[in-house]
Amino acid sequence: MQPLLTLLQINDSMFPIGSFTQSYGLESYVSQGIVKDTPSATVYAKNMLRHSIYYNDAAFLQMTWKLLEEKKPAREFQKLDEFITVIKGPAEIRMASKKLAIRFLKLTQTLHPVKRCTNYLKSIQEGKLHGHYAIAFAMFAHAHGITLKESLYALYYNMLNGIVTNCAKLVPISQNDAQKILFDLQPTIQQLVEEQESLDEDMVGLCCIGQDIRCMQHEKQYTRLYIS
Repeated sequence: MQPLLTLLQINDSMFPIGSFTQSYGLESYVSQGIVKDTPSATVYAKNMLRHSIYYNDAAFLQMTWKLLEEKKPAREFQKLDEFITVIKGPAEIRMASKKLAIRFLKLTQTLHPVKRCTNYLKSIQEGKLHGHYAIAFAMFAHAHGITLKESLYALYYNMLNGIVTNCAKLVPISQNDAQKILFDLQPTIQQLVEEQESLDEDMVGLCCIGQDIRCMQHEKQYTRLYIS
């Protein structure tokens, strides 16, 4: 029961790491009239799950998990951190991943210190590593007896929850519609989690061109409510 409770806590939308300040390009989609109502918000959310998160943060979490299971040395985690930094093209996305990682690691240290998390945070603060949320989340979850599948479900749900919450604020859509999107996309999350293990490593980091362009446009957007 305790691993489940820990997972619920660190994955809660109210866990204060600043994820609510990020829209990951959605603000640009809305300002350009591409995401403008519930149907387009639903399509956007599903595409983000299938074509962005699946090949990126969920894949990065799984790669971190593999290193942890195989008890790989620190240099292998450094290589993964560098790989993710290169893959995340838009500056806003890289910085979002770093900020969430640092805040997550600092907060979880106060809850229950994990040596590997402590070392990762230190390397980020010393400028040796960039820092990424998927790596930090995997390290802490793995150390607390949470399974890979549970962690993947949590990551997908948390990111989808952030998407629909931002849609409710920006589009806007009703809270009821936002909840319906969350519920209706549960089968999509389940399918992606089941397929995650079979993802070809050559496909990891597959670029979601539309999102990357919107994130880059957001950097120079005249009025912004979100950091990314």
